Amino acid sequence: MTTGSRVVEALRPTTPDIGAVARSLLGVLAMAAVGLATGSGAAAVWATGAAAVAGAVALQDRLGGRLPLVMMVSLQMSAAVLLGALTASHDLLFVLVVAGWCFAASMQWALGSHAGLVGAAASALIVIAPPAPPSWSGVLVPTMLTIVAGCVQAVLIAVWPPQRWKVRHDALTRAYRSLAADARSVAADQDAPVTAVPLTSLREAFVDSEATRRPRAYHGGFRLLERIAATLAGLRGRRGDDGVSHLLTAASVFLDAMAGDGHTARRDAEHALARVDAAVDLITGQEATAAQRFSQQLHEAATLRFGELMPSDLTGKLLAATALVRSHVTRTSPILRHALRLTAAVALGVAAARFAPIQHGYWIALTVLMVLRPETAHTYTRCVGRIGGIAAGILAASVLTMWWQPTGSSAATVAVIFVAIIYLVLRFGYLPISAATAAAVVFLLDINTAGAGATIEDRLFAVVVGGGLAVVTHVVLPDDALIRLRQRAGELLKAEIDYAATVVKAFVHQLDHPADALSAAWQRAFRARAAFEAASGATRLESRELRRWLRSYRAALNAVTSACTALEGSLPAHPSTVLSREFVAAVDDYVDALRGAPPSPASPWRVDVAELTATNQQVREQGALLAADNGAARVLVAEVATITRSLSGIAASREPTSAE
Repeated sequence: MTTGSRVVEALRPTTPDIGAVARSLLGVLAMAAVGLATGSGAAAVWATGAAAVAGAVALQDRLGGRLPLVMMVSLQMSAAVLLGALTASHDLLFVLVVAGWCFAASMQWALGSHAGLVGAAASALIVIAPPAPPSWSGVLVPTMLTIVAGCVQAVLIAVWPPQRWKVRHDALTRAYRSLAADARSVAADQDAPVTAVPLTSLREAFVDSEATRRPRAYHGGFRLLERIAATLAGLRGRRGDDGVSHLLTAASVFLDAMAGDGHTARRDAEHALARVDAAVDLITGQEATAAQRFSQQLHEAATLRFGELMPSDLTGKLLAATALVRSHVTRTSPILRHALRLTAAVALGVAAARFAPIQHGYWIALTVLMVLRPETAHTYTRCVGRIGGIAAGILAASVLTMWWQPTGSSAATVAVIFVAIIYLVLRFGYLPISAATAAAVVFLLDINTAGAGATIEDRLFAVVVGGGLAVVTHVVLPDDALIRLRQRAGELLKAEIDYAATVVKAFVHQLDHPADALSAAWQRAFRARAAFEAASGATRLESRELRRWLRSYRAALNAVTSACTALEGSLPAHPSTVLSREFVAAVDDYVDALRGAPPSPASPWRVDVAELTATNQQVREQGALLAADNGAARVLVAEVATITRSLSGIAASREPTSAE
């Protein structure tokens, strides 16, 4: 549970649904009750923590594959519990097992933040294993309860999903059915029109004005279907033979399966995709390119609808994930260095808890897991901030325990209340999240009466030791200088783009406190530039290639900043009311393409140039239809083109591979 809030932080819902969160927390309480009913306090702690983590994963905003993801997370946590229950009574063996587990779990950051945080959550479950001799009941019961905890959260989210998910599902169903009907019509009549009305309502269902950066799957809900409709319209009048007709007929069957909710929907979609691929192979000539693009879009839709782990490509996905993790087993990889830092710090923390006279020493390893992440920006500041937040949370929990020491079910209830507070403070940064997490962990561990009763001095001393280990490992094993420079360059690029996206968005939407929003975006970009320059100053610049790259990178970013300054100078006090709906939608798509997906710790943040160029073209086309006297919109279109051109130049420049 310790890193459960970190999973929540990374997978935070765009607009948290109170009902869904409440149902998830009731599931956590139910698992605590089941665990206590078995007579094992340790099993209750593990079941409660696993249910909280699985609930956080289940609530993430994604279009498909939630249930398989929750079950995979539960299996990973159950493996951690199994190893902990088997080896916790043997101190030296336990330290070695924890070290091996933490290294493997930390390497999951190569797959993305979600996978990395899940690995950290599982690591937290293994380090809290009590040093009790293993028994059949002491091993199998908590392992099975951990799996059941995931099943409970999967059932809750499947039976009672958030209301906004239902709205999106209904909109997707209508859009797929409309596209299926259009495909059948075009297959029968090459001049039949392609309906666009359901796609308009689909966009409205997916728009969330409170979101600043949504995952790509979130955008894919409507943008992919818009591309499918455009490709379908392009296939009209191109039926030189029966090949395209067969393709559209198979596509209509696939789109109907995508709109279905039956238990055979996945199977029907896969069979229809096989027919689509067979039809594409038979198409030659001018229609071949459009047919291949259409097939690729349908495959992407299937991935979004049913999740990434479809039966037909499960083995391929797992092999690709394994290969990606193995590719980071290199000396300069930031993921490998994070794994080594975390493994060393956690192993030392567990060893201190087992071999030194430290009461409740597992807080050392828990603190390390809460503090360490594979980040390069503001590393020490964030480490110290999280340590301070953890200490504040422990102090807050200790104030309550001065008058009342809850254990068992009462401690589980208080822990769930603090998990609810974590959801409430998600938008306020990592400091309140760390404090709420620490308070939740205090009461989570007190569910086990045998391990309850830690004093505030014991906890704070262990937190200080764990925080010190986290900072020291960063000092002893820093990131490679060139890798750090690349990461800082990516952070600067992201900050500059966030600034540009804020300015562009202000042209078509009324921002809350626009002056403050623009100033804050500029300040973040300014700080990122300072960090980038500091990293470049600390890097040996003997390589001509590196110096050339730095010059071109700075020049391109300066062009982006100049374009943003020009936009700010032409920014109207209020967005124009005469802008067409299509123009506003095109600008929104451009902003989404600018911001892109959340950054990955495994590689520097990059721009999707193809998507950015396509959305820039849409802005230009819609801008050409505006009135000639709309000067602000004309400036916007021109500067958007400048930003796109500069960012494309950054993407085209080859990054240096050596500093010497």
